[in-house]
Amino acid sequence: MNREFKRQTEKQQKRDSKRDRRADAVAMQSKKKRERTGARQFMREVRGELKRVAWPSRKELTSYSLVVLVSVSLITLFIFGLDQLFGQFVLWIFG
Repeated sequence: MNREFKRQTEKQQKRDSKRDRRADAVAMQSKKKRERTGARQFMREVRGELKRVAWPSRKELTSYSLVVLVSVSLITLFIFGLDQLFGQFVLWIFG
């Protein structure tokens, strides 16, 4: 082994040991019992998060709802048609 390779190996071992120590510290912190927040604090945080939400406008909401209703209706009709077709086919074979 040459000196440069030895130095690189030593540096890598130091980095690994630091990483292991950090991982141990994080594990210890996560093991500590976390305090629960109160109901007021929870509601304040919920209210703050809801203020940041990008709510759709009434027009967007109407158009999205219409798209969903039309799509569900078309898929329902398609599945109903397939059910009727397969039902008739089974009756034709076994009936």
